[in-house]
Amino acid sequence: MIQCFVKKEYAAPFGLLCMPRLFSVSRTDEKASAHPRVMHAHDDLVEVVLVRGGESRYYVGGTPYDARRGDLFIFNSGVVHDEPSGPDQPVATFSLALGGLAVPGLRANALIPEDASPVCHLNETQTVRLARLYDVLYDELTAGNDDGAHHLLMAVLSLVQQFRAAAADGRITDGNMFAQRIKDYIDAHFAEEFSLQQMADALHASPYYLAHVCKETTGYSPLQYVLRRRIGEAQTLLITTDLPVTRIAAQVGYDNPSHFNTQFSKAVGMSPRTFRREYVYHA
Repeated sequence: MIQCFVKKEYAAPFGLLCMPRLFSVSRTDEKASAHPRVMHAHDDLVEVVLVRGGESRYYVGGTPYDARRGDLFIFNSGVVHDEPSGPDQPVATFSLALGGLAVPGLRANALIPEDASPVCHLNETQTVRLARLYDVLYDELTAGNDDGAHHLLMAVLSLVQQFRAAAADGRITDGNMFAQRIKDYIDAHFAEEFSLQQMADALHASPYYLAHVCKETTGYSPLQYVLRRRIGEAQTLLITTDLPVTRIAAQVGYDNPSHFNTQFSKAVGMSPRTFRREYVYHA
């Protein structure tokens, strides 16, 4: 038997004075990724995603990032992110969401600075270590051991802090300020009915230029961006609330529930009701 001893006094990672709250943990295999988690944001949660297999391209704040095994993504609260996947882009991930986070020097529910890259690449040893810890965390939570899962969260955060510090996580640039204005406008109004011309008028630009910049910087046309924001928000409501599907449809901008069901099924690969039933773990 080899026994390992703790060699230092414990201090909460990041200098935290209180325990953050674990909200959820998910484990997605490449087959399940045929039903993607579409463009969305969390108002009061941070999401930490480890890519453990496959390849895709994620969009964080409208900026594309390649996603492959060993990539560790951090999405601060309020940051819009899109995780496209499907039969031609299978990807396996671990993901956890947490709230009540107060890191010194950062705003509430932010794990990294606003200008820090949201992704760093782990080596194979680091990937295996973090994946094992995610596995234990997931198993404890599904077994009903909420207390144990919350304490394991601190171990995950400690590894995340350690691995990011060791990685060369550069800073993101200001990028195209007009593109950011486009995204901000859509994020604020995606549940409303508005035309490309109305958005162009509000941003004091031509519809052609607006559409060109949006496509060039986000990979989506303005209409596609609106659609993915609506579907992503609907997924969040399906997962986190008991609201009826018809009310969710109206809340994300669809007056016609049938049209909502069609658009949702096309984007996700299953109906809203099926998504709610299969995505949420039932003990």
